[in-house]
Amino acid sequence: MKLSADKRQEAPGATLTDLVAQARRTVLISLSGRSGQLAAVRTMLSDLRARAQAGPGRITVRVLGSASALRELPAWAGAADLAELRVTGRPLAETLVVDVAEALLHAPGDSTGGLLVRDRAVVRVLTSLFMGAWEASLHWPDYLLLDAYLATDTARGVLARLYAGSTDAVAARELGLSLRTYRRHVARILESLEVSSRFSGGTRAAELQLFDTL
Repeated sequence: MKLSADKRQEAPGATLTDLVAQARRTVLISLSGRSGQLAAVRTMLSDLRARAQAGPGRITVRVLGSASALRELPAWAGAADLAELRVTGRPLAETLVVDVAEALLHAPGDSTGGLLVRDRAVVRVLTSLFMGAWEASLHWPDYLLLDAYLATDTARGVLARLYAGSTDAVAARELGLSLRTYRRHVARILESLEVSSRFSGGTRAAELQLFDTL
């Protein structure tokens, strides 16, 4: 999306933490994995944590990023009373949206403070793009459980055969499992991926780059 000159504002002094400090309702953040952004997000989460402990007025905070980026955040970041974290395998533009009123964009290689957007129509579009990616992502706690589960050879074998489109009977025989046990593993994987069909499970697993570990 290209912003016209009258709908954007260079913001060398506007930082992620500055904007979040002014938030009253919602904070949406997509992580690019850039070290500078991750450091700023860690500081922001610490500030929000202190703010929440100081009194009422909870803000809805949503953070979307790759598994590697989310692992760089403190373990308490995903606490239910602070922020909701979700993981995606899709490449993300580095974006912050506050109260559907302001947005801060950071292009790859940009050494400035980023681009501050205050045009409400543009900010609404950025919010919609974020929420589209958000709805297609996976809850971070579910991802961590699935990641731990896939540490076993059996679970990785089941996932690989789902990806290959093997029939249950063939896959179970190859893995030395009963058909019932194999299907129980499949059900667990699909539940963790928050999908109901095997095709959707394969698609979601590919998006999350889970097959890269097989």
